[in-house]
Amino acid sequence: MDHNPKDQPLSRRKMLMAGAGVAGVAALLGAGVATATAQVTKKASHKDSGYQESPSGAKRCGTCRQFRPPNACVTVESPISENGWCRLYVAKG
Repeated sequence: MDHNPKDQPLSRRKMLMAGAGVAGVAALLGAGVATATAQVTKKASHKDSGYQESPSGAKRCGTCRQFRPPNACVTVESPISENGWCRLYVAKG
């Protein structure tokens, strides 16, 4: 008589171990997504972004893609000036 492991029914122990493995992977993937989301939503400080109240030539917050009138920014802590500038400037296209 040949004992092929594939022909034997799945034991409760193997079923629980497989379920725990799947749950562990799902938890790790979920934690990675939550961490990435948290990093994206954190805004840079005025100091870290090199923010200044005056423009840099023609570059100013009012012409930046990330500026939200009247005094907010997607990437830098508010408040900011429409005539300010920082290193994270992205020209509107």
